[in-house]
Amino acid sequence: MPIWLIPRDELTPEQLRAIELSPNEHRVVFGAPGSGKTQVLLYRARYLMDTWKVDPERFRIFVFTNVLKNYIRAAVHLLNLPENCVMGFDKWCMDYYRAHIPGPLPMIDGVPNFSEIRQRVLEKLTRSRSPVPMFDFVLVDEGQDLDGNSFDILRAVARHLTVCIDHKQQIYERGSTKQDILKRLGLNQVNMSLLESFRCCPFIVKLSARLIDDAKEREAYLNQSRTFQTEKETPLLYLASDFEDEKRRLIEILRVRTLNQDESIAILLPTKRKVYGFAQGIREAGIEVETPKEMKFTNNLPKIMPYPSAKGLTFDTVLMPRLVQSSFSQIDASRVLRLLFVGITRATKWVYLSACQGQEITVLERLNSLAAENAMTIQTWSPTAPHKGRKPRDEEPGSPETGDILDLL
Repeated sequence: MPIWLIPRDELTPEQLRAIELSPNEHRVVFGAPGSGKTQVLLYRARYLMDTWKVDPERFRIFVFTNVLKNYIRAAVHLLNLPENCVMGFDKWCMDYYRAHIPGPLPMIDGVPNFSEIRQRVLEKLTRSRSPVPMFDFVLVDEGQDLDGNSFDILRAVARHLTVCIDHKQQIYERGSTKQDILKRLGLNQVNMSLLESFRCCPFIVKLSARLIDDAKEREAYLNQSRTFQTEKETPLLYLASDFEDEKRRLIEILRVRTLNQDESIAILLPTKRKVYGFAQGIREAGIEVETPKEMKFTNNLPKIMPYPSAKGLTFDTVLMPRLVQSSFSQIDASRVLRLLFVGITRATKWVYLSACQGQEITVLERLNSLAAENAMTIQTWSPTAPHKGRKPRDEEPGSPETGDILDLL
């Protein structure tokens, strides 16, 4: 039964200090991918629960996505924490709205208007603030994804807040910067920085570092890696001749990787709409996968999801197809970098990227120097066999796709 939570006696002194920070004020814990923020969050929930003798109904662990909620719930029993203490923040806001605010939920195009719901919940809490907070403590994972109103709500309902953040993984424009969060919580600085990354192998750290524009920040990130290079496989970028070739290669890779039943695999796509078409095509090839609505984190079936749903998760291998311009046409360049950073850093051992020749996003050009350092393999389709290195585009032009056939896969 795959479980990502590691035993407490294997945590680092730095992680243990973060777990046992005094709750006499709100706390913000910063950490890069692989530094153990979610591990810290769960062990801190147990620590605060025991220290304050808190009833399970008097605390919550809030996350931003349902996938991360299910991921964490798969491990809480190891610490004797109840599953229902972990929930999506917006789900909690909707429940509060239904219980305390007259009228139907605000909607936009048939889906809940979360921004309006948060605003109305905050107004209600402000008018009827209780001298006794609703919760003794609240812990928040991926706090950079919540907006200012969210933190005002959290301050109104919780006696103590612990928020884990990493601004490099802020992929929502409506989220908050580190400075925004500190100001909302009345703090001058981050209380603890988990400076060492133990999850991603050095090949993956080098690859993801190419997506950080600020030179000082990039160098600091590279220096955080404390994982030795034990994997022999370098990350692989495959430039296909066309969509059919890219699809064929992805399925070929999946067949090989799924032979190892102990390997956890994620397939990440640029949009939610593309996930289900891909899942159908992979299943038709005889490989079972799980989409966000059906994911269980007690098995090693490959998981297929959009980039945002992968926030906070960990896999041995991550496959990232369709890195073509049409997949990111509505997304600004800085957000593309953050999305790819999040996707790549979900992996601990190996990353596979693919696109069609002549259609690939320009950011992939940053990876050429990694190939020269033997820290990355770049393969280009040829009539006989894929080979290492990039051919000139005018030698093997890519075949244009007709429409968005990805969703017909």
